[in-house]
Amino acid sequence: VPMLLSLLLAPTRLLLALRRLLARAGVAVAAVAAGVAFGLWGVGVLLCRGPRRTFWWRRRDRAPPGLADGTFGEHRYLRLKVGGPGGSGGSWGGFGGPGGGVTAAVPRFCWRHLMRELSPRFRVVALDLRGCGASEKPPGRDSYRLELLLGDVRDVIEALGTPPGTPPDGPPRCVLVGHDWGGVLAWEVATSHPQLVEKLVVMDAPHRGVMAAFTAQHPSQLLRSSYIFLFQLPWLPELLLALADFQLVRTFLTSSWSGIQDPARRLTEQELDSYLYGLAQPGGLSPPIHFYRNLFRDTPIPREPPPPPTLLLWGSRDAFLDPRLGPAHLRWLHPHARLRLLPGASHWLPEERPRLLAQLIGEFLGGAKE
Repeated sequence: VPMLLSLLLAPTRLLLALRRLLARAGVAVAAVAAGVAFGLWGVGVLLCRGPRRTFWWRRRDRAPPGLADGTFGEHRYLRLKVGGPGGSGGSWGGFGGPGGGVTAAVPRFCWRHLMRELSPRFRVVALDLRGCGASEKPPGRDSYRLELLLGDVRDVIEALGTPPGTPPDGPPRCVLVGHDWGGVLAWEVATSHPQLVEKLVVMDAPHRGVMAAFTAQHPSQLLRSSYIFLFQLPWLPELLLALADFQLVRTFLTSSWSGIQDPARRLTEQELDSYLYGLAQPGGLSPPIHFYRNLFRDTPIPREPPPPPTLLLWGSRDAFLDPRLGPAHLRWLHPHARLRLLPGASHWLPEERPRLLAQLIGEFLGGAKE
């Protein structure tokens, strides 16, 4: 009987193996295409600026004042128990508040305005995951596998404990907030550790399963996601991102196409330098890119139960993610989710609309501040 069962399952196993092979081949082809396209951009920078300005980086020996600004919260370090190569030590900043806990992820600096808005009513904690900001940066791609990142967030929630005013019995719970890669991670934490997440807030970040299904129906999303495929290549992404003192990163954050759309909220040079400081340190570029290099390791994407009650926030002028991706989640999340599409907003919602985000999150959590 076992041999017969094995023979009957052989075609299915073969089809699954072929599917994985085709998926990997597709990612490889897209990565090469993205490498050529971004490589041509690099050649253009070299021709326009010359070798001296192209391969010049300003030294950043001292952290910008904004990274240690106590008005945005108290900065602390936490030793995590998650295993894996290099272990992990996490940096976090927090505001004390009277209400329940709100935990936001990746990177800590981008949450500073929203933390200030929410802190009068909530205990708010923002994280620098491994490889980001002041947290440890273990070497190697394997140190940034998804399961290790999930373990880091789980350990932080458990280490910080149950906020004041909540029942002491049972595991600690929080409202988990994520944006961009932090949002991708928040989806995974909420579905793999539902006992830790009471509610979920995700900004401009798709669930992996919804993203795969949407992209199959809307191939134009591949162009918006071309940087993800670029990041699958060795060494070339690090080189291109660093050219001309991180010009590509600056473009993503500040250009009229992809940057913050509200002129009043655009990053100052000091704020921009706070984002670039960690990337400019020795070995600072590879860890965030390793997040994306490991993104396709967990294929096929497992079917997961719907997350807890979810607020999904999406900028209508997100240059990297099709605005139709937001509504695409509702088929999977209904009736567990609310969606708010923010007209005229870019991908960088925590920087661009912190006051509106605080209002929407407050309403979602109940008892919004007047």
